[in-house]
Amino acid sequence: MQQEIHQVAETSQAIVFMTLVYEEGDIGSAIGNVYQIPPDRDSEDMPTQLLATNDTLRVMWTSPSGHLWVASADGRVATTAPTGWQAPADGSQYNTLAGATWSVTALPRERGDGTPPNVTAIWGSADDDVHVGTFGGHLYHWDGRSWTQVRDGDGSSYQTIRAISGHGRDDVFAVGARDTLLHFDGSAWTSLAVPGAPNAGDALNGIACLADGSTLICATGDQGRLLHGSSAGFSELGRYPVQLVGIAVVDDKVLFATGNGVAELVGRDVRMIKETFQTSGVTAGLGRAFFIEPAVPELQFVELDPRNGDAPWWRYGF
Repeated sequence: MQQEIHQVAETSQAIVFMTLVYEEGDIGSAIGNVYQIPPDRDSEDMPTQLLATNDTLRVMWTSPSGHLWVASADGRVATTAPTGWQAPADGSQYNTLAGATWSVTALPRERGDGTPPNVTAIWGSADDDVHVGTFGGHLYHWDGRSWTQVRDGDGSSYQTIRAISGHGRDDVFAVGARDTLLHFDGSAWTSLAVPGAPNAGDALNGIACLADGSTLICATGDQGRLLHGSSAGFSELGRYPVQLVGIAVVDDKVLFATGNGVAELVGRDVRMIKETFQTSGVTAGLGRAFFIEPAVPELQFVELDPRNGDAPWWRYGF
């Protein structure tokens, strides 16, 4: 069996990570589980397992209140937030092993073909305002009472939602493959124009909401590409000779996973700052960033904490 850390997040109480377990060569059927370690820890700390499932977990998010949310490729969402959900009678198992109790529900089936939605992104402004995006470009919304499909994608991989993030309930962005750039104003999703000629293999895949109310969007393709703007429109900030596969903001730093390391935005330039390990994703914690290392022999991730002065880099593994 193969194992890997797929996502890392942070609450005020813990660093939380999702693992995938799968038969070699069959990552599409990978089963997800959730663990935590203390926020102030050392290399001797072993993780505590919070959730064990038989489900194909793929995304994880921590709400502003500190509750955990996960969603699966088979159309289920689970959370430690109080929801009143009744577990679906479909054989899915979500076993709370430590910490707050998890509840799980099945999303409504896709309006187009009636299949369970394959969730690929999750974000919200609160526990009663949660968005999920799916393969094929469909978008669902939880308002604290029910889940509703609020956008129909075309069902193709070209509209698959790669990331969702926002400044609040009425200012949310979603991005995906090719030219999928969407904005939610609190009522409905609308398409925004993607500026500039697309790269070959162009895919928008990361969103960073800045303190000044503007938004950065990163993309991969023949070149890395960075867009800057708001719901009023975006412009192209630059193209770069590195892939921008993920983006995170930590205090005044804008950081990127590039596949072959870590880069930082300096003015309008993207500069590599670490090239000693590979990176397949990045998430922002509380004053630090967590980078996922693909295809490593053990469960591990790399942390960048600028507050640690001369020793800001740290690798956790077990």
